[in-house]
Amino acid sequence: MGVKTYSQEMESPVAAGRMFKALCLDDHLAPKLMPQQFKSLEFLQGDPMSPGSVRPLNFAEGIPYKYMKQRIDEVDVNNFHYKYTTFEGGVLGNGYECIVVEAKIDVKGNGCAVQFNVHFHPLPGTEINDEDAVVKMSQEKSRILVKTLEEYLLANPQAFA
Repeated sequence: MGVKTYSQEMESPVAAGRMFKALCLDDHLAPKLMPQQFKSLEFLQGDPMSPGSVRPLNFAEGIPYKYMKQRIDEVDVNNFHYKYTTFEGGVLGNGYECIVVEAKIDVKGNGCAVQFNVHFHPLPGTEINDEDAVVKMSQEKSRILVKTLEEYLLANPQAFA
């Protein structure tokens, strides 16, 4: 079976530039706001702005996965586009070779629309369907992350201004 792509879009009253900076370019905010999910996110090499950079995302106690490593593939700060590949750890033990995530944030009125296109690359012999637990978990975690960042940014209008 080939690559399976799922898309998800969420609207937010937060300006696109602020959401992009918080979601894609900051490596400390998610662990700070969601310690029940994330223990740390630090770059082993490079930084959030440099394609080829590698960052391990360490999960909090109680999460079924200890960590996952991500490689930054593309960063376009002018068009609010960010692409990375999860290539080690996490859900990859569940039959995936890698998972490629594209985040695109578009201006929508005074706010934005956050779109995720997630490309699941299965290992040979692995079938992915619309009810796949990893797919559903990915969509739910993305929704929760965007809503958490939105709440923080609305409560802190100076952040990422």
